[in-house]
Amino acid sequence: MSSIEWPVGRVRQQFVDFFTERQHTFVPSCPVVPHNDPTLLFNNAGMNQFKSIFLGTADPNTEFGRLKRAANSQLCIRAGGKHNDLEDVGRDTYHHTFFEMLGSWSFGDYFKKEAIPWAWELLTEVYKLPKNQLYVTYFEGDEKNGLAPDLEAKALWAQFLPESQIIPGNAKDNFWEMGDTGPCGPCSEVHFDRIGGRNAADLVNKDDPMVVEIWNLVFIQYERRTDGTLVSLPQRHIDTGMGLERLTSILQDVKSNYDTDAWIPIFEEIQKVTGYPKSYMEIRNEADNDAVVAYRVVADHIRCLTTAVGDGAMPDSVGRGFVLRRIIRRAVRYGVQFLNAKPGFFAALVDSVCTSLGPFFPHLQDPRNVQRIKAVLTDEEQSFAKTWEIGLKHFNHAVEEGKASNSKVISGSEAFVLHDRYGFPVDLTCLLAEKAGMTVDLDDFNSEMKANQVSAGRVAAARTFIDVHQIEELKSRGIPQTEDNAKYTWEETTGDVIAIFDKKNDKFVSLLAPQNGLGEEGVGIITTSTNFYAESGGQIYDTGRLIAAEDCVFEVRKVYNVAGYVVHVGNLSKDSTAPIPPSAVVHMQVDYKRRQPVAVNHTTTHELNWVLRRVLEEENPNSFMEVQQKGSLVTDELLRFDFSYNAKMSNEELQRVEKLLNKKIQADLPVYREEVALADALKINGLRHMFGEKYPDPVSVVSIGAPIDAMLADPENAKWREYSVEFCGGTHLNNLKKADKAVILSDEALMKGVRRIVVATKADADKAIQAGAELQAQFDALSHDTATAANVKALSVLNKKVGDSAVPLVLKNELRDGIDVAIKKMNAALKEQAADAKEKAAAAGAALGESYDAAAAPFLVQQVSDFGAEREPLQAFADAFSSTVKGPVGVFLVGSDGDKALAIVSMPSAFVEKKLSAVTWAKSSIGKGGGKPNAAQSGLPDKQVAAALAKATAEAEKMKACL
Repeated sequence: MSSIEWPVGRVRQQFVDFFTERQHTFVPSCPVVPHNDPTLLFNNAGMNQFKSIFLGTADPNTEFGRLKRAANSQLCIRAGGKHNDLEDVGRDTYHHTFFEMLGSWSFGDYFKKEAIPWAWELLTEVYKLPKNQLYVTYFEGDEKNGLAPDLEAKALWAQFLPESQIIPGNAKDNFWEMGDTGPCGPCSEVHFDRIGGRNAADLVNKDDPMVVEIWNLVFIQYERRTDGTLVSLPQRHIDTGMGLERLTSILQDVKSNYDTDAWIPIFEEIQKVTGYPKSYMEIRNEADNDAVVAYRVVADHIRCLTTAVGDGAMPDSVGRGFVLRRIIRRAVRYGVQFLNAKPGFFAALVDSVCTSLGPFFPHLQDPRNVQRIKAVLTDEEQSFAKTWEIGLKHFNHAVEEGKASNSKVISGSEAFVLHDRYGFPVDLTCLLAEKAGMTVDLDDFNSEMKANQVSAGRVAAARTFIDVHQIEELKSRGIPQTEDNAKYTWEETTGDVIAIFDKKNDKFVSLLAPQNGLGEEGVGIITTSTNFYAESGGQIYDTGRLIAAEDCVFEVRKVYNVAGYVVHVGNLSKDSTAPIPPSAVVHMQVDYKRRQPVAVNHTTTHELNWVLRRVLEEENPNSFMEVQQKGSLVTDELLRFDFSYNAKMSNEELQRVEKLLNKKIQADLPVYREEVALADALKINGLRHMFGEKYPDPVSVVSIGAPIDAMLADPENAKWREYSVEFCGGTHLNNLKKADKAVILSDEALMKGVRRIVVATKADADKAIQAGAELQAQFDALSHDTATAANVKALSVLNKKVGDSAVPLVLKNELRDGIDVAIKKMNAALKEQAADAKEKAAAAGAALGESYDAAAAPFLVQQVSDFGAEREPLQAFADAFSSTVKGPVGVFLVGSDGDKALAIVSMPSAFVEKKLSAVTWAKSSIGKGGGKPNAAQSGLPDKQVAAALAKATAEAEKMKACL
């Protein structure tokens, strides 16, 4: 395919070049996993990473926040949530779970009159698509939402196309929304007729494979609120998205996306690893051939999984992880069932995807990342193989039951069992059912899902205290962004109040009076400068007070930075009697006593990040997974750190991490912070930063132990990897030693491939250590005690107490292991004691039986010493006695441990035939008893033993008369 005029790489690059020549900035694709956007399962469009710009909340001090125009090719997944193409994959020629979206954007810069002509120029003059095969749509309006037709777009297209090729479209097709909330607006789609020479207007948006949408120009001018209402945005934006695979198929003059050079090498690799006798190209036109669909499904799904796992996603049982697991299992079943693939084939296809995409997306050429992708997919495939056979048996049983009842429908409850117990995605069950001539009751299945699962659906994005509308109002009033460098000085300062926002009434006010400054935290004050830290980067906000006068104090409860404006949120104190006007000068008092432990935990977090990488990655060459920060939370009470890692840490690894962390804390390492040009900072060897995060320029760099100016003077020096150096705008200690000490409290899986570690420092670490020492002492005392049932129970109680306690995790693990060993040891000793007691009891019973005169005394009533109130030795005594005594004898034995007693009663068959009963004997002697006529038992207090024996003897005398 080397002779193709428009190979996929050229198509992609030409798009980017076209727009960069028109002053668009190339912005690399963001990860397909939107770690910072809870409204999405996956990034499903190129505009996702720009949402903060559309909403006006992007940091204007970052290069990203200053963007006016952008272009890229974005990796996208549509396999869950609102935009879901999974079911269509393989059955047609143009739907995919994974695809590339070529995109161009304007952020409040140009609008329709530029976007439409440029689109026409690129398509017809650069790509040279035939004009008579292009059709466009425009928004016809929507009365429900009060939206008028987009006649402006229609008129612009009329410059290039006849009216017959300009088609109105409804809100479903021509009003684009990214999700349930967020930026949105009318759109204009470009469609291409693959056949030509006809009027194909009636086939537009009719799912005809020969008339396909290739480009969507979205005119973003609204925001969809959580209540469903539409609000006009202060600025209008352009968001265009064109499917690379579809465009490539058109430029290569093939009827299917799958016939391009983006796919053929992957198909060739599929044939190689499966050994299927025919290539995809040989059978691609056989519409009813299951292998054609299988080739497409496997190829699409390996592209999807390679990019998703390559970007940090992991298969799981919930949320996006479950969607990925569905895709893996769907691909594996198609490969095995229709291509005769052998187990392990799926991961073998990863290299072909990385070869295809890697030149433009270099993270897919990183050997360590490729190794990790393969390992994750191999693990998933092996896991599915374990449940497949037994699940298939359950499915076949459901089919047989259906046929036996003359039903061709598999119930939703059966489909749910296959999903819940055996990991069968419902679409896989539908596929198997189709091959068996049956269907699945999907309505019933969905009802079962709803009844049995807690929804892991999308949630609305967290809203900031002020939004894009208030931000634009501040800008229009000429209010400058807040200067907040004083947050690093740890000193009180003053600032001028320049805006007061009343959240309850959603408006700025000119005066904050006591009567409207009380109550909930519904007031936000913006000042010219501040020493308060706004919540960011995992660090909690500062609290404190803004003092306008002795009788006018504003209690700051939270602090946010929204597009450069620092908003102090809170209310006037109850004792305030004077108002705060917008022009007031306030004395700014941060609660530094609260901030100090926050700084301790934040600086320790940085060092922990370095230590984890050193111990788990650099000192563990067998690990295929890089240790990357996935999130953190730093408060005055705790340090929580999320990081990528493929396995639970062993106790030895935990010890090494904790030991090295404390070694660094005691090393008296100074902490440095400097504002550095972003490009220069990125050159520092070993510098850590969050993947996909947008950083300001200049950026704040924090180093522990090494001066930043020395790093900048020799940035490539390998020795800098010996120090923690990160991008961070948080507040820190000036020396790590002030953290005093650190202990790991917990390490748990947050999701597959991501772990969460919690660490305590200073006084909290001391508390944990002291609590651990007390539990250790309790264990030492119990483990050295004799083996008794009471001590085993006490150890079990201690085990739960250890699990629930905030103690050093290393000690917790050691204690729980030690308790398990001690319990097993005591149980073994108790078992040995019981066997010994049983043997001695049997010997005593046999000895008594050999010398006993059954004829003279047909009933034995006796208290047995030395064996306590244990049933087994008492029963052994009774059984041995009965087997050696010459003649039938009724037995009433009682054993006691000084607190409680147990009575074992037996009646020989000869006596039972004469209507005598062991149960009756027990009840008449003790007052209770359970069992059968030939054997009974009953517990009783030790103090009642003498009376029970006396009654048993009296009853024995009565029973003699019945013999």
